[in-house]
Amino acid sequence: MAYDIIGNVVDSADKELKDVVVSDGVQNVKTNNDGYYEIKTDKTRLTFSKNGFVTGSFDLSKYKNPSSVNADITLQTTQAQGQPKEKNFKKTAMYVGVAIIVLLGGYYAYRKFKK
Repeated sequence: MAYDIIGNVVDSADKELKDVVVSDGVQNVKTNNDGYYEIKTDKTRLTFSKNGFVTGSFDLSKYKNPSSVNADITLQTTQAQGQPKEKNFKKTAMYVGVAIIVLLGGYYAYRKFKK
C-alpha cells in the first residue's frame, strides 16, 4: 500500500521551481524544469527543499492509504521570511545609531544645564 503523489512546486510569484528535492525521508526525487514531480511512498510526510528557500512540508496523514494525492506546494524564499536585506539592514542600523547618539547627547545637555 502506498500513496501515489504528483504535484508542482512554485515560488511565491507562481514561478515553477526546478531541482527542488522532494523527500519522504527514505527516497528523494527532484522536480523537473516545470516544477513537476512524482513519488510513490508509504510515509505520511513529504519535505521540499532547495537552496535559497525555506523547507516546506506536506502532511499525507489526512488521506487514506492507498490513494492518489495531488500535493502542490509554494516555497518562500529565505528573504521573504523576514531575513533583512543587507542594504536595508545597514541603513536601519545607521539610523538607530544616530538616534542613540542624539538621545544621549540630549540627556547629558539636559543634566548639565539643569543645575
